[in-house]
Amino acid sequence: MAAIYSGIHLKLKSPKTSWVDKLKLARFAWISTQCLLPNKEQVLFDWTTHALTGFYSKKVELPQEVVEGLWTYLDDILHSKKLHSVFIQGKTVSLRLAVAQVNTFDGENWS
Repeated sequence: MAAIYSGIHLKLKSPKTSWVDKLKLARFAWISTQCLLPNKEQVLFDWTTHALTGFYSKKVELPQEVVEGLWTYLDDILHSKKLHSVFIQGKTVSLRLAVAQVNTFDGENWS
């Protein structure tokens, strides 16, 4: 069964996959026990933060609803029981400094 989900990492990186589909795949990968992706938590965290920093550094154009979806997804990850259990197991997940800078900068424009 895991083989069905083995291509998620490639689909997240593919320019052929729509951003809406990428978000759906990332959400599925986060919650699914059948999605076997080495270092899954860090990979999904990095994918999300890379997409956000790419958008705010003007390297990637994204519709506003996708940007909001990425922020929501990041918030869901940060507040999830799954991430908490990863930490309890003694694993670490790193946050890119650029995301903290984006969040600080963009905070001036939030309504």
